[in-house]
Amino acid sequence: MRKSQIKLKDGSSYGVITLMSVAEEPSSNKVKKWNCKCKKCNKLFQYTGSQVLKYQTVGCPDCREKIKTEQRIIKANSYSDMVFNNLKVIVFDHFDKKNMPVVQCQCLKCGAIVKISLYKILSGESKQCFNCSKKNLKIGKEIISKAFVDNTSIIAIDGRRKTNKNSTTKVTGVSYYAKYGKYRAYINFQRKQYYLGLYEKIDDALKARKSAEENIYGNFLKWYQDTYPEEWKRIKMKTK
Repeated sequence: MRKSQIKLKDGSSYGVITLMSVAEEPSSNKVKKWNCKCKKCNKLFQYTGSQVLKYQTVGCPDCREKIKTEQRIIKANSYSDMVFNNLKVIVFDHFDKKNMPVVQCQCLKCGAIVKISLYKILSGESKQCFNCSKKNLKIGKEIISKAFVDNTSIIAIDGRRKTNKNSTTKVTGVSYYAKYGKYRAYINFQRKQYYLGLYEKIDDALKARKSAEENIYGNFLKWYQDTYPEEWKRIKMKTK
């Protein structure tokens, strides 16, 4: 029998819901409402007939919300003992002001037990505890300041030797010159751009760029590596 064919009666029980009487005022869409009592918590509340049948196994709105909360806690605890970056989830702790689950977790870098939003852990926004993040930020700033020599950023030129994925040619330092139908090669160094010529083939432009990298970037990076070996190691570790 379909639910729409069931005729509700005063005093009848449907699961954990007991119908007390018909409510004096119907719902906003003029559907009949019932005064009900929840057998699970003994609270009085109102439901429409369809709600009585739909929620007869869970009960009143408060009991429904309680079940939903319990299910969210179970879901949060399903991540217990899992490791995300440098954080190991331990157990659910509480819901924050935005009603998002917060879990206790251990920072594997320092061993501290901290409380972090589960969403931030799963999304990768939080990869370690606050103190370790703060320490890394400080170290990063120190590295960047020490890696800037003679108007040149060591980190920047070392990174520019890799292919820029936003390049139209997919090759760093090579662009297509539509006016002449050729490929233009160039290189930036110490806040200046150096023109390396126009080429019919992209491979020739790439060779010119690579040659300039070895002669300019390569020599400069070699000098920095020999002059500041400890700083070079820290830069390479930071930019991996």
